[in-house]
Amino acid sequence: MNSSYITKEASEDLLKKLVIVRNISTFICNFVFALYSHTKQIIKLIINLYRMNFLLAIVVSILSYGAVPNDTTVNNAKAINTAISDCADKGGGVVEVPNGTFTTGSVFLRSGVTLRLNEGAVLLGSSRLSDYSSLVTDLDLSRYESGQGTVNYNSATDPQWSKAMIFAVGCVGAGIEGAGCIDGGDVRNPLGEEHMRGPHTVLMAGCRDVKMCDFKVRRSANYAFLAYRLDRSAFSNLTIEGGWDGIHIRGSKDVRIEKCQIHTGDDAIAGGYWEKMKISRCVLNSSCNCIRMIMPSTDLEIADCNIYGPGQYEHITSHRTRSEHAINLEPGAWGKAPGRMDRIFIRRNKVESVLSPLCVTLGEDNTCGTIVVENLTARDVTRMALSVKSWGMAPTDKVTLKHCDLEFDGIDDPGLPAWFVDRPTSEWPVFPCWGMFFRNVGEVDVRDVTLRVKGGEYRKAYMCQNVGKENLAKGVRLADQK
Repeated sequence: MNSSYITKEASEDLLKKLVIVRNISTFICNFVFALYSHTKQIIKLIINLYRMNFLLAIVVSILSYGAVPNDTTVNNAKAINTAISDCADKGGGVVEVPNGTFTTGSVFLRSGVTLRLNEGAVLLGSSRLSDYSSLVTDLDLSRYESGQGTVNYNSATDPQWSKAMIFAVGCVGAGIEGAGCIDGGDVRNPLGEEHMRGPHTVLMAGCRDVKMCDFKVRRSANYAFLAYRLDRSAFSNLTIEGGWDGIHIRGSKDVRIEKCQIHTGDDAIAGGYWEKMKISRCVLNSSCNCIRMIMPSTDLEIADCNIYGPGQYEHITSHRTRSEHAINLEPGAWGKAPGRMDRIFIRRNKVESVLSPLCVTLGEDNTCGTIVVENLTARDVTRMALSVKSWGMAPTDKVTLKHCDLEFDGIDDPGLPAWFVDRPTSEWPVFPCWGMFFRNVGEVDVRDVTLRVKGGEYRKAYMCQNVGKENLAKGVRLADQK
């Protein structure tokens, strides 16, 4: 039999298949042509659907629930909370605070609800401590306690420490926005931390997809923002003035702090146990530390920030305005905080008039992987060298510095180098060098780093102790003294 022979039945079957393929091809071509021809209409339809969804969203004013403006004798918490609950029960939306000053005690955000502070709106913290609630949560937050045995001890279970003006507990998709202001009222609590600190302005616990943007916080009675276990959230374009810490987060994943102006008496940004935290394009000013990490973190990026001192607002406890470290990474400094710090990236930051540009100190329960510092510019560093170290044996694997220009104020004391001979580190008021100090580091890789000093100085520019591999002599350029 001829192998090329095709039966009539096979021929008809092949023809049917070809027709099907032709029809499918024609359909696809027509569909693509129609899609291309109606692109504008499709885009318009999507926009209209978005607008319809926006128009259908619940928007309510606190005035509709009995809020009274410009009367400090009225606690508007009930009216505001009723508005929030009503909005949440209807599927979420926006609760507006209109122009005017509204005194309030504790307010409780709900999932899906945004508190909008219109221009000219002020939420003012009540002067009566009895108007504030304490945190109530089933979360175990004991990991985040700090300051045990000191006047600075704080715990989420402490009803005095955990008082707040605005709470978000277990919220998803909540937030605060707008051109208005939250005024903490600088309320003092003799039973609070240091026998004076009052309620936090905003306290969050176990929340995700939270957005805080565009408004101002001033005169916080304790922290402007305190958050425990905060995920996939953002702080954007905020202004914080005065108070203690600005944004303090203990336990987080995928959080952004961007384009914020933070001027505080205590640490501007603080906390720890962060995963994938990004701090970028912020202006940070503090009478303490501008960024302070007290619990180990991973995948931390600090980029494009302007960090400067002295503080515009005094440290309320000590009354100083001198700025401490621009970036202070010290896990374990305020109590046990075991764990590994790794993948720390510090890029394109400008620092001026601070104690030191970068201070990294590991506790004995900690280890560190890599730290990368790039394009750091520092001027008028008042006393301390840039440092990465541990005072015990806790190791850091590798530190890389590239394209940095650092200027320090000298200490004009010819006897200072001899003072350090046989002196224990616990007695050091400064480092035995003026520019960079490394201790217990596996490798220090330095490329294109300029160090300069203003005034008299007799110490070495840099020093390494128990460092496995380093290239400082090759990678550091010492500029002429001014």
